[in-house]
Amino acid sequence: MRIPWLRRNFLARRRLDRVFLDVPDAVMRSLGGRSHWPPYSLRTFVGDARGFERVGRWFVEDLTKLGLVGRGTRVLEIGCGCGRLARPLAADETLRELGLSYTGMDIDHASIDWCRRHIAPLNSRFHFYHADCHNASYNPGGTIAASSYWFPHPGNSFDLILLTSVFTHVLPDELTHYLSEIARLLAPDGTAYASFFLYGSPGEAGEARRHPLEFSFTDDDYAVSSKDHPANGVAFNECYLRKAIHGAGLKLLGAPRYGGQDLLLITREPNTGSPHLLNGWHEPEGECWRWTERAFAVRLPYLPENATTLRFRFTIAAAVLEEAGTVRLRASVNGVALQASEFTAVGEHVYVQNIPPEALRARELFLIRFELEKAYRSSGPDQRELGVQVRFWAYCNEERRLLNAIEIA
Repeated sequence: MRIPWLRRNFLARRRLDRVFLDVPDAVMRSLGGRSHWPPYSLRTFVGDARGFERVGRWFVEDLTKLGLVGRGTRVLEIGCGCGRLARPLAADETLRELGLSYTGMDIDHASIDWCRRHIAPLNSRFHFYHADCHNASYNPGGTIAASSYWFPHPGNSFDLILLTSVFTHVLPDELTHYLSEIARLLAPDGTAYASFFLYGSPGEAGEARRHPLEFSFTDDDYAVSSKDHPANGVAFNECYLRKAIHGAGLKLLGAPRYGGQDLLLITREPNTGSPHLLNGWHEPEGECWRWTERAFAVRLPYLPENATTLRFRFTIAAAVLEEAGTVRLRASVNGVALQASEFTAVGEHVYVQNIPPEALRARELFLIRFELEKAYRSSGPDQRELGVQVRFWAYCNEERRLLNAIEIA
C-alpha cells in the first residue's frame, strides 16, 4: 500500500476510517462522555479529530470576543462540515436567548446529513443544506463548478459569514467567485470571518514556518501543497488576495492575524453604484481594459427594473482571428449559463442574450461571468496569456468603472 498516496487521497482515507476506526471510536466516545461528537471518519475529514470540540469552542469564543455575535445575528457558515462550529453555537444558551440564527452549507453530503439529524434539533433557528459543488479533494463527483455556484439566498441576508478551512482548499477562480458572493450576501455592516494560508513570496510559501503544510508548487498568485491533489492545501500570495478582496467590493477590517491558519475579517466597501471588474483583466493600456484570461467576471451593484437582456460590447483584434478563426463566447448571470455566440470578424461586436428569470433572483449585487471556448496567446511581441485579445472602452481610473461596455435592459 502506498501510504503517502493514501494520506493525500482524502476520500479513500475516509472510507478506511469508516470501516476500521468508526466503531472503536464510538466505544471510546461513549465511555468518555462524548457520544454527541460525530463519527471519527467525519471529524477527521475537517481536521484534527481529537481536537474537534476544543477547536470549535475556540472559534466560538473568538467570535464572541470580537463582538461578531449578538442579538438577532444572522450567520451563514460556508463549509460547515460536520458541525465543529455549529454545535457549540447551537448549544450555547446565551446565544439561544439572543435569537442568533444559523445556516450551514457544505459540499459533503454525509456531513450535512449528520448535522441535520444531530444539531438542527438542538435549535429551531439552525438549518443545513448540501451544495453539490465540485472539489477535486472533497467532492470530485460534484455537478456544479464552485467558480459559478450561486448561493440560494437574497442579497444582504447575513450579518456574519464564516469560512474556516474553506479558502485553504479553493483555487483562484473559485476564490474570486466566493468573494463576490460574500459581497452580495453580507449586510451593509456585516463581517466575513475567514481563514487562509498566506505568504509574501514564493520562497516563503515553500517553507513550513507557521503553517502546517509546505506549499512547494507555486504559481504567480498562489501555491499548493500537492501537485496531484492541488485542492488538498492552497496558499495565496497576500498581495494578490488583498487585490481580490478589493476587486470584489470588499475590504479588510484590521490586519490579518497570522498563525497556523491566518484569520481575516472582511466587510463590504460602501456601495459606489459603479460596476467593478473582478478577475481576468490586465491594467489599463491605451484607455482600454484588456481581457487576459479565458474567463473573467464583472460585478454590477444593481439591476434596472424588468431587466431581461444582457449586451456586451467588445473588440476582437486581427491577430486573434489569424490564430483562432472563430471566437466562441458565452456568459453566465448569477451562475445561470446563457447561450454561446460565435464571432468570425475583426472589429467591434455585441454579444446579446436573454437573461433567464432564475438568474434574476438576486438584484442587489449582480455577477456576470464571460468565458471563451479556449485561451489564446498573442501572436505579437506581448506574449502574456491574453485569452482572446478583446478590448472595450472604459474609464481608466482607480475605480475601474465600465463605460458603455455592458448593458442590462
